[in-house]
Amino acid sequence: MEIKQLPGPFGVAVEGVDLSQDMSDTTMRSLIGLLHDHQILVIRNQRLSDDDYVRFGSKWGRPLSFMIKSHTHNEHPELIRINNAASTPARYRDGAMHWHADSTYEKEPASVTMLYGVEAPEFGGETLIASARFAYDALDEETKQRIDGLTAQHCLGGSPELPGEKIPIVADQIAMQGVQQHPLVLRHPVTGTKAIFTSGTAFGAVGLEREEGRELIDKLRRHITRPEFTTSYKIEAGDVFLWDNFQVLHSATPIEYSDEDGKRRLLYRISTKGLPDLCQQEVA
Repeated sequence: MEIKQLPGPFGVAVEGVDLSQDMSDTTMRSLIGLLHDHQILVIRNQRLSDDDYVRFGSKWGRPLSFMIKSHTHNEHPELIRINNAASTPARYRDGAMHWHADSTYEKEPASVTMLYGVEAPEFGGETLIASARFAYDALDEETKQRIDGLTAQHCLGGSPELPGEKIPIVADQIAMQGVQQHPLVLRHPVTGTKAIFTSGTAFGAVGLEREEGRELIDKLRRHITRPEFTTSYKIEAGDVFLWDNFQVLHSATPIEYSDEDGKRRLLYRISTKGLPDLCQQEVA
């Protein structure tokens, strides 16, 4: 296993691992440790069947079901299809082009998200990542004391938008999920490190007046997405790209919707909840 630093302030890439042949406990412990330490992880040069990929995803926790069933794989509902087909309806285009962590509008947020690259365009399609962990570390002590122990309020589409964002609102899902509460400063369940946990769904904090809470969330989201805490990665065919939702926010970038050769993009996403079984065994 060869480990290389990615360009930017955080993240590593791994080469020399064939997941279709090796998902041993030894290999998985190494990969899990790399993700928790480095926040994002790329495993390059993979050729995975759908069954292989689902088995790999299940090593990280419990795969979740996506709200839009038309975007999931017919035989594997854990797989969420992400593409830029020309036939994509306007309401589904660039829907992830805002800073967020996954499933924070639910009672139990996603812990890990991964994307497997099947086809990549020659230009465009980068994923932006911001370290909420590094952003917390950089706060002054007064701000840390103010936000440590606060409970944030979340709902789908709830966050104040940053410049260039258009946070999607899904009315029926808002009604189903309601308002959820998560710690504003999240301590990682494995490493113990702290990160600001706002996503694109936080809109206030318990005990604060509405406007005060909203202003605090806006200030923190602007802080997390400062250039010194952000990086980007373009997923190529054969990449498995993972991020730790407890430590980072992510955002898609604009992409051309086209069926032409050299412009198509196809990814399969898996998001999981809970800890990997290997971590739970060590905690026990």
